Amino acid sequence: MGQYLAQILIEEKQDVCVIEKDEKLASDLDQKLDAKVLHGTGISRHLLHKAGIERAHLLLAVTEIDEVNLVAAMTADKISPECRTVARVRDRRFVDGTDAIKPEEYGIDFLVSPEEAVGAQVVELLKYQGAGEISPLGDGQVSLLDLPVLPHTTLPYLSCGEFAEALPAHARVVALLGDDGLRIARAEDRLDVGQRSFVLAARSEINEVLALAGAGVERIEHVLLIGGGTIGAHVAGALERAFDVTVIEENLQRAEEMAVLLKQAKVLHGDGTDPTLLQEQIREGQEAVVVLPHQDSLSLLTAIMAKQFGAKKVIARVDNSAYAPTARKLGIDALISPRRAMADAIMRFVRRRGTMSTTMLGNHQGELIDIYVESEGRVTGVPIRELKVPKDCLIGMIARGDELIIPQPDNDTRIEPGDHVFIVALRAAVPRVEALFG
Repeated sequence: MGQYLAQILIEEKQDVCVIEKDEKLASDLDQKLDAKVLHGTGISRHLLHKAGIERAHLLLAVTEIDEVNLVAAMTADKISPECRTVARVRDRRFVDGTDAIKPEEYGIDFLVSPEEAVGAQVVELLKYQGAGEISPLGDGQVSLLDLPVLPHTTLPYLSCGEFAEALPAHARVVALLGDDGLRIARAEDRLDVGQRSFVLAARSEINEVLALAGAGVERIEHVLLIGGGTIGAHVAGALERAFDVTVIEENLQRAEEMAVLLKQAKVLHGDGTDPTLLQEQIREGQEAVVVLPHQDSLSLLTAIMAKQFGAKKVIARVDNSAYAPTARKLGIDALISPRRAMADAIMRFVRRRGTMSTTMLGNHQGELIDIYVESEGRVTGVPIRELKVPKDCLIGMIARGDELIIPQPDNDTRIEPGDHVFIVALRAAVPRVEALFG
Protein backbone atom coordinates (compact mmCIF):
# COMPACT_ATOMS: atom_id res chain seq x y z
CA MET A 1 0.00 0.00 0.00
CA GLY A 2 2.78 2.43 0.90
CA GLN A 3 4.62 1.74 -2.35
CA TYR A 4 1.38 2.11 -4.33
CA LEU A 5 0.59 5.51 -2.79
CA ALA A 6 4.19 6.68 -3.06
CA GLN A 7 4.24 5.93 -6.78
CA ILE A 8 1.04 7.94 -7.34
CA LEU A 9 2.44 10.96 -5.47
CA ILE A 10 5.85 10.72 -7.16
CA GLU A 11 4.22 10.78 -10.60
CA GLU A 12 2.44 13.96 -9.51
CA LYS A 13 5.89 15.52 -8.89
CA GLN A 14 5.57 15.47 -5.10
CA ASP A 15 8.68 15.11 -2.93
CA VAL A 16 8.20 11.80 -1.14
CA CYS A 17 10.06 10.10 1.71
CA VAL A 18 9.29 6.44 2.54
CA ILE A 19 10.08 4.85 5.91
CA GLU A 20 10.21 1.03 5.73
CA LYS A 21 10.99 -1.36 8.59
CA ASP A 22 12.05 -4.32 6.41
CA GLU A 23 15.70 -3.71 5.46
CA LYS A 24 15.63 -5.66 2.17
CA LEU A 25 12.36 -4.04 1.06
CA ALA A 26 13.76 -0.61 1.96
CA SER A 27 16.81 -1.34 -0.20
CA ASP A 28 14.61 -2.50 -3.10
CA LEU A 29 12.41 0.60 -2.84
CA ASP A 30 15.46 2.84 -2.81
CA GLN A 31 16.40 1.41 -6.21
CA LYS A 32 12.85 1.40 -7.59
CA LEU A 33 11.31 4.70 -6.44
CA ASP A 34 12.33 8.26 -7.18
CA ALA A 35 12.03 9.00 -3.47
CA LYS A 36 14.09 9.22 -0.30
CA VAL A 37 13.88 5.83 1.46
CA LEU A 38 14.82 5.34 5.12
CA HIS A 39 15.14 2.02 6.93
CA GLY A 40 13.41 1.98 10.31
CA THR A 41 10.08 2.49 12.04
CA GLY A 42 7.70 5.38 11.58
CA ILE A 43 7.12 5.73 15.32
CA SER A 44 10.74 6.85 15.83
CA ARG A 45 10.98 10.57 16.50
CA HIS A 46 14.60 10.52 15.31
CA LEU A 47 13.63 8.94 11.99
CA LEU A 48 10.67 11.28 11.51
CA HIS A 49 13.02 14.24 12.00
CA LYS A 50 15.46 12.68 9.54
CA ALA A 51 12.64 12.26 7.05
CA GLY A 52 11.85 15.97 7.31
CA ILE A 53 8.55 15.83 9.18
CA GLU A 54 8.83 19.53 10.10
CA ARG A 55 8.56 20.45 6.40
CA ALA A 56 6.04 17.78 5.41
CA HIS A 57 2.50 18.63 4.39
CA LEU A 58 1.21 15.07 4.78
CA LEU A 59 2.03 11.85 6.65
CA LEU A 60 0.46 8.54 5.55
CA ALA A 61 0.79 5.72 8.11
CA VAL A 62 -0.30 2.60 6.23
CA THR A 63 1.54 -0.39 7.76
CA GLU A 64 -0.26 -3.67 8.49
CA ILE A 65 -0.32 -2.86 12.24
CA ASP A 66 -3.04 -0.47 13.43
CA GLU A 67 -1.25 0.55 16.61
CA VAL A 68 1.91 1.50 14.72
CA ASN A 69 -0.11 3.65 12.33
CA LEU A 70 -1.94 5.42 15.16
CA VAL A 71 1.23 6.12 17.15
CA ALA A 72 3.10 7.31 14.04
CA ALA A 73 0.31 9.74 13.17
CA MET A 74 0.05 11.03 16.74
CA THR A 75 3.84 11.45 16.99
CA ALA A 76 3.94 13.37 13.71
CA ASP A 77 1.18 15.66 14.95
CA LYS A 78 3.09 16.42 18.16
CA ILE A 79 6.26 17.28 16.23
CA SER A 80 4.58 19.19 13.40
CA PRO A 81 0.92 20.17 14.03
CA GLU A 82 0.65 21.69 10.53
CA CYS A 83 1.28 18.31 8.90
CA ARG A 84 -1.93 16.49 7.96
CA THR A 85 -1.98 12.86 9.12
CA VAL A 86 -3.72 9.74 7.81
CA ALA A 87 -3.75 6.41 9.68
CA ARG A 88 -4.84 3.07 8.23
CA VAL A 89 -6.87 0.89 10.62
CA ARG A 90 -8.19 -2.64 10.12
CA ASP A 91 -9.67 -3.44 13.53
CA ARG A 92 -13.35 -2.56 13.36
CA ARG A 93 -13.29 -1.59 17.05
CA PHE A 94 -11.23 1.47 16.14
CA VAL A 95 -13.81 2.56 13.56
CA ASP A 96 -17.13 2.08 15.37
CA GLY A 97 -18.50 0.75 18.65
CA THR A 98 -17.55 1.63 22.22
CA ASP A 99 -13.79 1.65 21.48
CA ALA A 100 -14.06 3.84 18.38
CA ILE A 101 -11.33 6.44 18.05
CA LYS A 102 -12.26 10.07 17.51
CA PRO A 103 -9.39 11.17 15.27
CA GLU A 104 -9.53 14.82 16.29
CA GLU A 105 -8.89 13.91 19.93
CA TYR A 106 -5.56 12.31 18.97
CA GLY A 107 -4.37 14.85 16.43
CA ILE A 108 -5.17 12.53 13.51
CA ASP A 109 -6.88 14.09 10.54
CA PHE A 110 -8.25 10.98 8.83
CA LEU A 111 -8.74 7.30 9.66
CA VAL A 112 -9.11 4.96 6.71
CA SER A 113 -10.26 1.34 6.73
CA PRO A 114 -9.89 -0.81 3.60
CA GLU A 115 -12.82 -2.95 4.72
CA GLU A 116 -15.15 0.02 5.16
CA ALA A 117 -14.03 1.45 1.81
CA VAL A 118 -14.70 -1.84 -0.02
CA GLY A 119 -18.12 -2.22 1.63
CA ALA A 120 -19.22 1.23 0.48
CA GLN A 121 -17.90 0.55 -3.03
CA VAL A 122 -19.80 -2.74 -3.40
CA VAL A 123 -23.07 -1.11 -2.28
CA GLU A 124 -22.67 1.48 -5.04
CA LEU A 125 -21.85 -1.19 -7.64
CA LEU A 126 -25.00 -3.18 -6.80
CA LYS A 127 -27.41 -0.32 -7.32
CA TYR A 128 -28.03 -1.57 -10.85
CA GLN A 129 -27.48 -4.66 -13.00
CA GLY A 130 -24.88 -4.96 -15.70
CA ALA A 131 -21.26 -4.04 -16.19
CA GLY A 132 -19.59 -0.83 -15.05
CA GLU A 133 -19.73 1.57 -12.15
CA ILE A 134 -21.70 4.66 -11.15
CA SER A 135 -20.13 7.31 -8.90
CA PRO A 136 -22.41 10.11 -7.62
CA LEU A 137 -20.68 13.49 -7.59
CA GLY A 138 -21.23 16.51 -5.38
CA ASP A 139 -24.78 16.44 -4.04
CA GLY A 140 -25.78 13.64 -6.44
CA GLN A 141 -27.06 15.96 -9.17
CA VAL A 142 -24.38 14.57 -11.53
CA SER A 143 -22.85 11.09 -11.75
CA LEU A 144 -19.79 9.63 -13.43
CA LEU A 145 -20.55 6.42 -15.31
CA ASP A 146 -17.66 4.03 -15.98
CA LEU A 147 -19.05 1.81 -18.76
CA PRO A 148 -17.39 -0.96 -20.78
CA VAL A 149 -17.76 -1.02 -24.55
CA LEU A 150 -19.62 -4.31 -25.02
CA PRO A 151 -19.73 -6.33 -28.27
CA HIS A 152 -23.52 -6.79 -28.33
CA THR A 153 -24.22 -3.03 -28.38
CA THR A 154 -23.95 -0.35 -31.07
CA LEU A 155 -21.00 1.34 -29.32
CA PRO A 156 -18.20 -0.51 -31.19
CA TYR A 157 -19.55 0.95 -34.43
CA LEU A 158 -19.43 4.57 -33.24
CA SER A 159 -16.94 7.35 -32.72
CA CYS A 160 -17.07 9.38 -29.51
CA GLY A 161 -18.70 12.19 -31.47
CA GLU A 162 -21.43 9.88 -32.77
CA PHE A 163 -21.98 8.43 -29.29
CA ALA A 164 -22.25 11.98 -27.94
CA GLU A 165 -24.99 12.79 -30.48
CA ALA A 166 -27.01 9.78 -29.23
CA LEU A 167 -26.65 10.75 -25.57
CA PRO A 168 -29.34 12.74 -23.74
CA ALA A 169 -28.94 16.51 -23.43
CA HIS A 170 -27.09 16.49 -20.10
CA ALA A 171 -24.57 13.72 -20.71
CA ARG A 172 -21.04 13.81 -22.10
CA VAL A 173 -18.27 11.31 -22.90
CA VAL A 174 -15.19 12.70 -21.14
CA ALA A 175 -12.53 9.96 -21.20
CA LEU A 176 -11.62 6.54 -22.60
CA LEU A 177 -9.55 3.77 -21.06
CA GLY A 178 -7.99 1.11 -23.26
CA ASP A 179 -4.85 -0.96 -23.66
CA ASP A 180 -2.93 2.25 -24.36
CA GLY A 181 -4.05 3.81 -21.06
CA LEU A 182 -6.42 6.64 -20.12
CA ARG A 183 -7.01 9.55 -22.48
CA ILE A 184 -9.33 12.51 -22.77
CA ALA A 185 -12.14 11.67 -25.22
CA ARG A 186 -12.04 13.42 -28.59
CA ALA A 187 -14.89 13.40 -31.13
CA GLU A 188 -12.86 11.41 -33.68
CA ASP A 189 -11.86 8.61 -31.23
CA ARG A 190 -13.35 5.21 -32.05
CA LEU A 191 -15.04 3.09 -29.40
CA ASP A 192 -13.52 -0.39 -29.40
CA VAL A 193 -14.66 -3.56 -27.61
CA GLY A 194 -12.77 -3.92 -24.34
CA GLN A 195 -12.41 -0.18 -23.81
CA ARG A 196 -14.14 1.65 -20.98
CA SER A 197 -15.93 4.92 -21.55
CA PHE A 198 -16.39 7.53 -18.83
CA VAL A 199 -19.60 9.54 -19.14
CA LEU A 200 -20.78 12.49 -17.06
CA ALA A 201 -24.57 12.48 -16.82
CA ALA A 202 -27.42 14.15 -14.97
CA ARG A 203 -28.97 11.89 -12.33
CA SER A 204 -32.28 11.90 -14.21
CA GLU A 205 -30.61 10.63 -17.41
CA ILE A 206 -28.53 7.74 -16.00
CA ASN A 207 -30.96 5.00 -17.10
CA GLU A 208 -31.03 6.35 -20.65
CA VAL A 209 -27.21 6.32 -20.83
CA LEU A 210 -27.08 2.79 -19.40
CA ALA A 211 -29.59 1.60 -21.98
CA LEU A 212 -27.48 3.06 -24.81
CA ALA A 213 -24.41 1.29 -23.42
CA GLY A 214 -26.25 -2.03 -23.14
CA ALA A 215 -26.20 -2.15 -19.32
CA GLY A 216 -29.18 -3.47 -17.37
CA VAL A 217 -31.17 -0.99 -15.30
CA GLU A 218 -33.30 -3.39 -13.25
CA ARG A 219 -32.88 -3.31 -9.49
CA ILE A 220 -30.88 -6.08 -7.79
CA GLU A 221 -32.52 -7.70 -4.77
CA HIS A 222 -30.57 -10.92 -4.05
CA VAL A 223 -26.80 -11.08 -3.46
CA LEU A 224 -24.55 -14.11 -2.95
CA LEU A 225 -21.29 -13.29 -1.17
CA ILE A 226 -18.45 -15.82 -1.29
CA GLY A 227 -15.93 -15.47 1.54
CA GLY A 228 -16.60 -14.44 5.12
CA GLY A 229 -13.22 -13.04 6.17
CA THR A 230 -12.66 -9.57 7.61
CA ILE A 231 -13.55 -7.87 4.36
CA GLY A 232 -16.44 -10.26 3.77
CA ALA A 233 -17.93 -9.34 7.14
CA HIS A 234 -17.75 -5.62 6.38
CA VAL A 235 -19.22 -6.08 2.92
CA ALA A 236 -22.04 -8.33 4.19
CA GLY A 237 -22.82 -5.87 6.98
CA ALA A 238 -23.05 -3.03 4.47
CA LEU A 239 -25.16 -5.06 2.02
CA GLU A 240 -27.69 -6.62 4.39
CA ARG A 241 -29.30 -3.24 5.04
CA ALA A 242 -30.28 -2.94 1.38
CA PHE A 243 -30.34 -6.47 -0.11
CA ASP A 244 -31.33 -10.07 0.59
CA VAL A 245 -27.83 -11.47 1.29
CA THR A 246 -26.49 -15.04 1.46
CA VAL A 247 -22.90 -15.62 2.62
CA ILE A 248 -20.93 -18.82 1.95
CA GLU A 249 -17.94 -19.38 4.27
CA GLU A 250 -15.70 -22.46 4.15
CA ASN A 251 -14.36 -22.28 7.72
CA LEU A 252 -17.01 -23.60 10.16
CA GLN A 253 -15.91 -21.49 13.12
CA ARG A 254 -15.87 -18.34 11.01
CA ALA A 255 -19.28 -19.20 9.53
CA GLU A 256 -20.71 -19.49 13.06
CA GLU A 257 -19.16 -16.13 14.00
CA MET A 258 -20.65 -14.53 10.89
CA ALA A 259 -24.09 -15.94 11.72
CA VAL A 260 -23.94 -14.17 15.07
CA LEU A 261 -22.38 -10.96 13.71
CA LEU A 262 -24.84 -10.41 10.88
CA LYS A 263 -28.39 -9.37 11.71
CA GLN A 264 -30.32 -10.33 8.56
CA ALA A 265 -28.03 -12.16 6.13
CA LYS A 266 -28.18 -15.95 5.77
CA VAL A 267 -24.85 -17.74 6.34
CA LEU A 268 -24.02 -21.12 4.79
CA HIS A 269 -21.07 -23.34 5.71
CA GLY A 270 -19.46 -24.59 2.51
CA ASP A 271 -16.92 -23.95 -0.23
CA GLY A 272 -18.31 -21.15 -2.36
CA THR A 273 -15.72 -21.84 -5.06
CA ASP A 274 -17.12 -25.37 -5.56
CA PRO A 275 -18.98 -25.38 -8.91
CA THR A 276 -21.85 -27.57 -7.66
CA LEU A 277 -22.65 -25.39 -4.64
CA LEU A 278 -22.15 -22.19 -6.62
CA GLN A 279 -24.51 -23.28 -9.40
CA GLU A 280 -27.09 -24.45 -6.88
CA GLN A 281 -27.18 -21.07 -5.15
CA ILE A 282 -27.36 -19.11 -8.38
CA ARG A 283 -30.25 -21.27 -9.56
CA GLU A 284 -32.08 -20.38 -6.36
CA GLY A 285 -32.38 -16.80 -7.53
CA GLN A 286 -29.17 -14.98 -6.66
CA GLU A 287 -29.06 -12.05 -9.09
CA ALA A 288 -25.60 -10.81 -8.07
CA VAL A 289 -22.49 -12.62 -6.87
CA VAL A 290 -19.62 -10.95 -4.97
CA VAL A 291 -16.44 -13.07 -4.92
CA LEU A 292 -13.90 -12.29 -2.18
CA PRO A 293 -11.16 -14.98 -1.90
CA HIS A 294 -7.68 -13.58 -1.21
CA GLN A 295 -6.10 -15.35 -4.20
CA ASP A 296 -6.67 -13.39 -7.39
CA SER A 297 -6.60 -16.53 -9.57
CA LEU A 298 -9.22 -18.31 -7.44
CA SER A 299 -11.38 -15.20 -7.27
CA LEU A 300 -11.29 -14.77 -11.05
CA LEU A 301 -12.04 -18.44 -11.77
CA THR A 302 -15.01 -18.42 -9.37
CA ALA A 303 -16.32 -15.16 -10.86
CA ILE A 304 -16.13 -16.60 -14.39
CA MET A 305 -18.07 -19.70 -13.26
CA ALA A 306 -20.72 -17.50 -11.59
CA LYS A 307 -21.20 -15.60 -14.83
CA GLN A 308 -21.47 -18.84 -16.80
CA PHE A 309 -24.06 -20.16 -14.33
CA GLY A 310 -26.32 -17.18 -15.01
CA ALA A 311 -25.58 -14.54 -12.36
CA LYS A 312 -26.81 -11.19 -13.66
CA LYS A 313 -23.97 -9.22 -12.07
CA VAL A 314 -20.60 -10.53 -10.86
CA ILE A 315 -18.11 -8.54 -8.80
CA ALA A 316 -14.70 -10.04 -8.05
CA ARG A 317 -11.92 -9.07 -5.68
CA VAL A 318 -8.70 -8.67 -7.68
CA ASP A 319 -5.73 -6.85 -6.15
CA ASN A 320 -3.38 -7.18 -9.11
CA SER A 321 -4.45 -4.49 -11.59
CA ALA A 322 -2.67 -6.34 -14.41
CA TYR A 323 -5.53 -8.88 -14.39
CA ALA A 324 -8.20 -6.21 -14.95
CA PRO A 325 -8.30 -6.09 -18.79
CA THR A 326 -8.51 -9.90 -19.08
CA ALA A 327 -11.15 -10.13 -16.35
CA ARG A 328 -13.41 -7.64 -18.10
CA LYS A 329 -12.98 -9.36 -21.47
CA LEU A 330 -14.14 -12.59 -19.79
CA GLY A 331 -17.41 -10.94 -18.76
CA ILE A 332 -16.80 -9.98 -15.13
CA ASP A 333 -18.90 -6.90 -14.52
CA ALA A 334 -16.82 -5.09 -11.91
CA LEU A 335 -13.60 -5.52 -9.95
CA ILE A 336 -12.87 -4.44 -6.40
CA SER A 337 -9.59 -4.21 -4.53
CA PRO A 338 -9.06 -3.32 -0.86
CA ARG A 339 -5.79 -1.68 -1.84
CA ARG A 340 -7.42 0.37 -4.57
CA ALA A 341 -10.44 1.30 -2.43
CA MET A 342 -8.23 2.50 0.39
CA ALA A 343 -5.97 4.41 -1.98
CA ASP A 344 -9.07 6.07 -3.46
CA ALA A 345 -10.22 7.13 0.01
CA ILE A 346 -6.78 8.48 0.93
CA MET A 347 -6.36 10.37 -2.34
CA ARG A 348 -9.82 11.91 -1.93
CA PHE A 349 -8.67 13.18 1.46
CA VAL A 350 -5.37 14.43 0.02
CA ARG A 351 -7.26 16.38 -2.65
CA ARG A 352 -9.82 17.82 -0.23
CA ARG A 353 -8.49 21.35 0.01
CA GLY A 354 -11.39 23.57 0.92
CA THR A 355 -13.78 23.06 -1.96
CA MET A 356 -12.37 20.11 -3.92
CA SER A 357 -13.32 16.44 -4.12
CA THR A 358 -12.13 13.80 -6.53
CA THR A 359 -12.98 10.43 -8.11
CA MET A 360 -10.16 8.21 -9.40
CA LEU A 361 -10.18 6.96 -13.00
CA GLY A 362 -8.59 3.71 -14.14
CA ASN A 363 -5.72 2.58 -11.97
CA HIS A 364 -5.21 6.12 -10.67
CA GLN A 365 -4.23 7.21 -14.18
CA GLY A 366 -6.47 10.26 -13.90
CA GLU A 367 -9.15 11.95 -11.85
CA LEU A 368 -12.57 13.53 -12.10
CA ILE A 369 -12.26 16.65 -9.96
CA ASP A 370 -15.30 18.49 -8.60
CA ILE A 371 -14.38 22.09 -7.79
CA TYR A 372 -16.79 24.46 -6.08
CA VAL A 373 -16.04 28.03 -7.18
CA GLU A 374 -16.84 29.96 -4.05
CA SER A 375 -16.06 33.53 -5.15
CA GLU A 376 -14.82 35.61 -8.05
CA GLY A 377 -11.29 34.92 -9.23
CA ARG A 378 -9.10 34.41 -12.26
CA VAL A 379 -11.29 31.60 -13.65
CA THR A 380 -14.60 33.51 -13.40
CA GLY A 381 -16.11 35.89 -15.91
CA VAL A 382 -13.80 34.71 -18.71
CA PRO A 383 -14.93 32.51 -21.64
CA ILE A 384 -13.67 29.00 -20.93
CA ARG A 385 -11.95 28.87 -24.32
CA GLU A 386 -9.72 31.75 -23.14
CA LEU A 387 -8.65 30.05 -19.91
CA LYS A 388 -5.20 28.49 -19.88
CA VAL A 389 -6.59 25.02 -19.25
CA PRO A 390 -3.74 22.51 -18.87
CA LYS A 391 -3.10 19.92 -21.55
CA ASP A 392 -4.63 16.49 -20.91
CA CYS A 393 -7.66 17.81 -19.05
CA LEU A 394 -11.22 18.71 -19.97
CA ILE A 395 -13.87 20.87 -18.30
CA GLY A 396 -16.67 18.36 -18.76
CA MET A 397 -19.70 19.96 -17.11
CA ILE A 398 -20.80 22.86 -14.92
CA ALA A 399 -23.60 22.65 -12.36
CA ARG A 400 -25.16 26.05 -11.70
CA GLY A 401 -28.01 25.61 -9.26
CA ASP A 402 -30.47 23.25 -10.98
CA GLU A 403 -28.96 23.96 -14.41
CA LEU A 404 -26.34 21.70 -16.02
CA ILE A 405 -24.09 23.24 -18.69
CA ILE A 406 -21.82 21.39 -21.10
CA PRO A 407 -19.09 23.80 -22.32
CA GLN A 408 -18.29 23.64 -26.03
CA PRO A 409 -15.27 25.13 -27.86
CA ASP A 410 -17.43 27.45 -29.93
CA ASN A 411 -19.71 28.83 -27.20
CA ASP A 412 -19.25 31.66 -24.74
CA THR A 413 -19.66 29.63 -21.53
CA ARG A 414 -18.13 31.28 -18.47
CA ILE A 415 -17.60 30.04 -14.92
CA GLU A 416 -19.46 31.99 -12.24
CA PRO A 417 -19.21 32.08 -8.42
CA GLY A 418 -21.33 29.28 -6.95
CA ASP A 419 -20.65 26.88 -9.83
CA HIS A 420 -19.58 23.26 -9.42
CA VAL A 421 -17.04 22.59 -12.17
CA PHE A 422 -16.38 18.94 -13.11
CA ILE A 423 -12.94 18.48 -14.67
CA VAL A 424 -11.34 15.31 -16.02
CA ALA A 425 -7.53 15.35 -15.81
CA LEU A 426 -4.80 12.83 -16.45
CA ARG A 427 -2.52 12.35 -13.45
CA ALA A 428 0.28 14.64 -14.64
CA ALA A 429 -2.20 17.49 -15.22
CA VAL A 430 -3.81 17.37 -11.74
CA PRO A 431 -1.34 19.75 -10.01
CA ARG A 432 -1.76 22.31 -12.81
CA VAL A 433 -5.56 22.10 -12.49
CA GLU A 434 -5.25 22.74 -8.75
CA ALA A 435 -2.96 25.69 -9.43
CA LEU A 436 -5.36 27.17 -12.03
CA PHE A 437 -8.31 27.06 -9.63
CA GLY A 438 -6.24 28.05 -6.60
